Amino acid sequence: MPRPGSRALGPLGLAMLGLVGALAATLALYRAGSTALDHALDARLRGAGESTALLLGDTPPRPERLEALMRANALDGVYVVDRKLAVPADATGPARRRVDLLRTDPAGVEAALAGETRVGPGYSMGDLVVTVGYFPVRGAGGQVESVLVLEAGLAFSSARDSLRRALWGGVALSAVGALALALVAARWLRDEQARREAAAKAARGEALTKMAAMAAHEIRNPLGVIRGTVELMRERSGAKLSGRDKEALEDVLGEVERLRRLTEDLLDLSADRPLAAQRVALSEVLEEAARATESAFPGVKVRRSFAELPPVEGDAGRLRQVFANLLQNAAQAQGEGEVRLAAEVEGSAVRVRVEDDGPGVPPEVRQRLFDLFVTGKANGTGLGLALCRRLVERHGGTVALVPEQRQGSTFEVRLPASRQAPESEA
Repeated sequence: MPRPGSRALGPLGLAMLGLVGALAATLALYRAGSTALDHALDARLRGAGESTALLLGDTPPRPERLEALMRANALDGVYVVDRKLAVPADATGPARRRVDLLRTDPAGVEAALAGETRVGPGYSMGDLVVTVGYFPVRGAGGQVESVLVLEAGLAFSSARDSLRRALWGGVALSAVGALALALVAARWLRDEQARREAAAKAARGEALTKMAAMAAHEIRNPLGVIRGTVELMRERSGAKLSGRDKEALEDVLGEVERLRRLTEDLLDLSADRPLAAQRVALSEVLEEAARATESAFPGVKVRRSFAELPPVEGDAGRLRQVFANLLQNAAQAQGEGEVRLAAEVEGSAVRVRVEDDGPGVPPEVRQRLFDLFVTGKANGTGLGLALCRRLVERHGGTVALVPEQRQGSTFEVRLPASRQAPESEA
């Protein structure tokens, strides 16, 4: 069976695979979007610059026209630089005798004066990188007379910021998706492990019950022969037997009877023999089981705590066997003193509790206590509680060991109350 650590690698591996795949897809989409955005912003800036440069070739640049261009394209700056590196027109301020070299790249101006358009990162203001475009302005003769400079900062960077936020949102969603995948995979693995364990447990139980049935059938016939032979010897010998011999024969018959009951328990576990279903007065069944326990264990007193209980549907003999078994286990565990038998109505069911002050159930067998051949007693067979559970479940009820809060053990049986009306009301 895989170790818990190796089982945990499955969900973790699936989560990592899902996370890597989602991140790869997110990054690929981000790169494609970033490239497309750069192309779109570059085309937008080039279109605005080249169209304006053509218009400026026919008319001298005026600040109001440059300001209209800046507002229409959400630019941060628009100005014109002549061959003397002076600024004859600026959308954001008065004309200047010299260009501001902190904002303007002389190489870009020289390239534009040579007839080449340049667009690229310019200067920075904190975290904001301003994109600057240099566009040649040609006069009537086709010669480049000046350079149109466009600055795109905040408006263009906001689109990149939105794309970057989308990237981090995609990363967060990828992590959440990977975590959800890990949780689903872990839950599935737990359920699958529980299903396998239940199937293996059921297979083992079926094998054990088949073996028990075969053993019971093989033992029952020889027991009948032994019993008949011993009884015949006792009758034929009669007065010839000494007191010691009679006691020995009684001991043999007692052991034969114990083995007979054991084979009956094995047969009850291996086959669902029909129940003698009828309306059963549960109070009478509990009283009979209590008296049988006090008779078998003279040093133990059963303290009853139940009033008139509603009837249940079932086999009175088998139910008596269940409660006698639980009470006798409690008496045997305690040795002497008082065991408690309580019953009450709870909704549509009857709850019966058997409590003792014995040493309690060993922790190592507590989870498997009702399995076949599992026992906490040194000389136990491991059949009694397994048979109790089988019989109670056949009556539509449940039996369980209550979590221990003190010394001793508490077993609880729940049986559905009869839904039929009493005969007097029929």
